[in-house]
Amino acid sequence: MKGKDICRLLILTAMLISVLSIAHARPLTETFGDGLIKINDFFEQEKYKPYAKAIDFGFFFLLFTSIYLIGVKYAFREVDKPVKAIAVVLGFMSAFLMVANDYSIISLLPYLPLFLYLFLFILLWLLLKGMKSKLWRFIIALLITLLIAAIVEGWLFEVEELALSFFALPKNEKK
Repeated sequence: MKGKDICRLLILTAMLISVLSIAHARPLTETFGDGLIKINDFFEQEKYKPYAKAIDFGFFFLLFTSIYLIGVKYAFREVDKPVKAIAVVLGFMSAFLMVANDYSIISLLPYLPLFLYLFLFILLWLLLKGMKSKLWRFIIALLITLLIAAIVEGWLFEVEELALSFFALPKNEKK
């Protein structure tokens, strides 16, 4: 029995050595770099244009299906398979109607800052949950959100100039 095991081990070792001598793998960093270059070229050369409607449909489908799945928890007491199927069908139809009416992800970009400020307000509202008065909690969250929006949008002062003046080193004067 030991002789057969040694024979099998020798055959397996010979097969492994022959496969290793034939196989040649590229380094992972080189493969990763080539993949990033291909992705960059895909966007830089606008090769995504033929797939724009499919990309929009996929985005809207996931967005609306997620919203409907959240909504069915409040509309129905029990969320079982038929209710989930209804949410998926509604998400599919909403995405189809958005794409059929020529809405795109690009058309939503002007509204992106508003969504980000809304999420910032909600985050601040949640952080201030220790306050007893809901009115003051709302007012303070709103004022902080408006202050951050004013700073980011440059309504109060230029952010770049402030950053440069804050991090600027003193200039050497010529004598």
